[in-house]
Amino acid sequence: MNMNQNQLLMYIDQVSFAIDDLILFLDTHPCDKNALEYYQKLRQMRREAVKQYSTQYGPLSITGNENECYWDWVKTPWPWE
Repeated sequence: MNMNQNQLLMYIDQVSFAIDDLILFLDTHPCDKNALEYYQKLRQMRREAVKQYSTQYGPLSITGNENECYWDWVKTPWPWE
């Protein structure tokens, strides 16, 4: 993905919303194979986008700190700044 910080953050929000919406569907259709496959695809898309964001701009959440020698959470501006 070749997106700037705002575009990438918006993409993560959109994929996260789609996941939340799909979870509601799966609550009432737990055996829907297509929905389950799509859920896995969306999870992977979000995981990759969050990893890219964290690599380029710092962690999105406090649990996203990957650096074992430095607490990255305070290193960069907050995602909403």
